Amino acid sequence: MLKKFLAITALFPSVAMAQSYVVYDFTHDRVLESRAANNVQPIASVTKLMTANIFLENNKNKNCKQSITPEDNDYIKGTSTKLPKYTPMSCNELLKAMLVHSDNYAAHALSRSAGMTRAQFIQKMNEKARELGMRSTRFADSSGLSSGNVSSAMDLVKLAKYSLNKPQIQALSNTTATYIRAGSHNIYVKNTNKLVREEIFAAAINKTGYILESGYNLVFINKKQCNHNTIGVISLNNVSSANRSSFTKTKLKQYGCPALNDHELYASADDALYEEGYDEAAFDQLIQRVAN
Repeated sequence: MLKKFLAITALFPSVAMAQSYVVYDFTHDRVLESRAANNVQPIASVTKLMTANIFLENNKNKNCKQSITPEDNDYIKGTSTKLPKYTPMSCNELLKAMLVHSDNYAAHALSRSAGMTRAQFIQKMNEKARELGMRSTRFADSSGLSSGNVSSAMDLVKLAKYSLNKPQIQALSNTTATYIRAGSHNIYVKNTNKLVREEIFAAAINKTGYILESGYNLVFINKKQCNHNTIGVISLNNVSSANRSSFTKTKLKQYGCPALNDHELYASADDALYEEGYDEAAFDQLIQRVAN
């Protein structure tokens, strides 16, 4: 019985802290508003911003191709993927799947597509964090599924600012929906951020994140000027996807960011198809396998 208890609790690390956030003026490099901005907590798929940077900086093959294989399986949360296995696809398509749809298997595949092992890739992620002065940040995997991927809202300001230097990250951050081409397959995906998906705000940088241990996270820099300033909102451990969206929308409007449209943020039955999250049924099955 004790073994079973320990196996299950090992999958549920300590409960995440209360919401922390920073509203940041990237034009003048200053904090406009914050709460618990240095709290260190899991960041989930916000990790993929660093994965994208490391891949783009280290991949020397412009015609890079990679297939999803069992190496890319999620043994942490039991998530699945829409991407076909054993089908060579452009690394640019994997990057698109990772940043628009937050595909975990694509993140794993990219981490072994830049001429190094996955362990070496993760080491590069941690080296880049140190280089950027992200003193509270540690990476344990390239997807964010591991609760060992931790950071703070202030550290993520630095990653967001650095990501502005990558045109591909900017373009994919603001992609509302797209097709992922994999062999004869065309897989339709929408952006995991409702604010972008429904064209409420345009993004310069945008990445959602969610696992049970982290709550709902978002790094968002508005593309349009806000009273002649570039404004971003970084928030961690929001209580729901809806709360994450409404909080970010409220703060952007408060600091003069014009919305593309002023639609109310109603919950939709389709949201679960496109928004970040892991497969709860698969996670339950994973718990049962470990517990038994």
